[in-house]
Amino acid sequence: MTEDLRQALLFLWREHRAKTTGAILGLVVGASILVFGFFSTLFVALCMGLGLYIGMKLDKGETDEFMQLLKHLPERFQH
Repeated sequence: MTEDLRQALLFLWREHRAKTTGAILGLVVGASILVFGFFSTLFVALCMGLGLYIGMKLDKGETDEFMQLLKHLPERFQH
């Protein structure tokens, strides 16, 4: 039984990757909304998006905007 389930999941991942990812993401978001509430889930999603954006900029070597933002932070947050 376990091997059949494994084979089915591998098939879904290979042949329908976008649909499988969408279904899993929908399940996680739906469960988060039920457990934590809509606005808490929205806040976490926005924080993740901001972190992804900053990470992408840093990966590309575009650190000028990020460094300018750090200059505006109070001294205690810069270390």
